[in-house]
Amino acid sequence: MMMMVKAIWETAKEITLQRIIMSYQLRSAALLIPNQLDGLCVIVTGSTNGIGYHTARELAFAGACVIMACRRVDAAKKIAERWKEDANNSKTLHVELSQAIRRSVGSKWKALHILINNAGILLLGEPTQFSEDGLEKHIQVNHVAASLLTLLLLPSMLKANSARIINVNSVGHHWGAVEPKSWKVGAKEERKFSSMTSYGSSKLAQLMFLKALSAKLVSMAKTSVLCVAVHPGIVESNLLSDGRMRGFWMLDPSEGARNVLFCSVGADVPRNTTENFAYYSQCKPGRMSGLADDPKECLIVWDETLRILGLSPNDYLSEIIASRSFS
Repeated sequence: MMMMVKAIWETAKEITLQRIIMSYQLRSAALLIPNQLDGLCVIVTGSTNGIGYHTARELAFAGACVIMACRRVDAAKKIAERWKEDANNSKTLHVELSQAIRRSVGSKWKALHILINNAGILLLGEPTQFSEDGLEKHIQVNHVAASLLTLLLLPSMLKANSARIINVNSVGHHWGAVEPKSWKVGAKEERKFSSMTSYGSSKLAQLMFLKALSAKLVSMAKTSVLCVAVHPGIVESNLLSDGRMRGFWMLDPSEGARNVLFCSVGADVPRNTTENFAYYSQCKPGRMSGLADDPKECLIVWDETLRILGLSPNDYLSEIIASRSFS
């Protein structure tokens, strides 16, 4: 009951404050300037619309080499061409498509400086759905897929002098629960299925996994990778195809992207971390669910996620470090 009260409070607080803060604080100055990010390589998932689109565009126009990781490769190609036209040949935009990620998994690829796991789904009001892999769909897309991509790209990130993993999270994680047994098809449900609770649980798992990853890297003296989960605000989005994600108090996607951009490049962010991890909301450290504050609970999520991926929970990171594939 107490967890539910806290979830309602955190959500109500976001709804009440986000429009005020965005209007009077976040718009006060440009976040990025041209050529500020020259030489940096960035991957943004879900970058053909919404928050991902605006995030990728701003990073590209600031000089970063941006890889658009998305399913709709044809749409991404057209977007990249349009951005280059918008630049009016004043500079060269470095934008690549999803295929470039394959090179990043190999040990000979260049360093990756920023990974932004933005892609996600919300199947609001729908019954339980499972992926072809037998996982509940919110968990598959919002957590497991992002975690797998992060682990595959970690050697490339360790090549950089400093790197950041940015997971686009949600205040909705306060509505979630840690129930790994319910992630798989055929599992006995411990409570009546709720799409909102399922979405919240996937975002909670995503956050806890990232926190566990950060703690493990620090324990191995690998402190160059900063791990940040960010609530971008309650944003008008295409998460729902019928347009139900709309409201006068909501932020538009470009405003939500500013929160993500702040965590991606903000100079103050590293100073507000614990074991190189932070949860941000409204461009400042936010309050996480109490479940995410428990290291043992985070390790439960870590262990189950790696088992699902067919990796060793205890040995995988050690093998990456020992392989020196990031040297």
